[in-house]
Amino acid sequence: MKAAMDRGLIMGAAVGGGVLFLAVGFAWLGLGALGEKQTEAQALAERMGNPALAALLSDPAGSTRAGRETAELQKLGKELRERHGGSMEAWSKGTDEAAGEGQAWAKDPGAWKDRLIEVQSRLQKEASAKRVKLGPDFYLGLEAFRQKSPTAKEVPALAMHLSVAERLVERLMEARKVAEQYPTVCEFRSLSAPGLAAEDSVVGGGGAAAPKPVPPPAGPERKSFRAEIQCSPEVLYDYVQRLTRDPWLFVITDLSVTNEKQTFPLRSEIAKKFAVSEAATGGSVTVEKKEKKLLEILAGEESLVVTVAVDFVAWKNPKEAKAVAPSEQAP
Repeated sequence: MKAAMDRGLIMGAAVGGGVLFLAVGFAWLGLGALGEKQTEAQALAERMGNPALAALLSDPAGSTRAGRETAELQKLGKELRERHGGSMEAWSKGTDEAAGEGQAWAKDPGAWKDRLIEVQSRLQKEASAKRVKLGPDFYLGLEAFRQKSPTAKEVPALAMHLSVAERLVERLMEARKVAEQYPTVCEFRSLSAPGLAAEDSVVGGGGAAAPKPVPPPAGPERKSFRAEIQCSPEVLYDYVQRLTRDPWLFVITDLSVTNEKQTFPLRSEIAKKFAVSEAATGGSVTVEKKEKKLLEILAGEESLVVTVAVDFVAWKNPKEAKAVAPSEQAP
């Protein structure tokens, strides 16, 4: 009897041990498979050239953290759309205007060249009436097309360049109306687009090898411009304010200012100017006039030479971008 019970206990223990062994084995195999899949995902991310994704997959809590951060980004995007929705609509409309949406001059090379000539001529006339000087060689940064017409492929980019250049000059003419403490020369000296200059040099490079294509940056497309102007501090301040408040999305990326007078005038030079003034008026110069003239000599009759880098952002609303994306991906 006792021997039978011992055999039963032994058989039961053996069966229980076998079940436990099988459970441990299956668990080990499951964990091993999970680890292999995780390793495979990490290796795939590394092959895709995304170390951040690889680190995220290797972290056990990575998926939870990624979901939380995605939700926070979506919430932030919603707040920005609610707060700046009107501005975004204006930026998108300005982009369409700059691109000449629906206009023949934004598609046809001949029509674009006619518009370039018309805009150049009109700005020259308006500049004279609004006390803004444009040099005789000033051509809106499009000097390469003074004697030639663009190709049909070049027209869309050139259409936006022409629109933005026209607007930059017009904003300076508007800023010229601001009250100045002392009348100062105002001149739009030059305007260039580094990207356009690079394209021109490749076209006329005499067989030079074209540069390797650079992938487009993430986010909206930007058109960079660099302008050199001469004006008073009051005009410069108003010009910058107009660009930052413009319905078109302008971003000033760099601004350098050089004072025309690098050194303080000598006392002998100031004395000579006073002597000329007194001789012209027969010596009847009041103290008030002397003080005013002194301020003009020390602080007036000079201007600032300004170099400003401006990016025009071709903004598209998220809805418009989503509507364009499927057509671009279609075969």
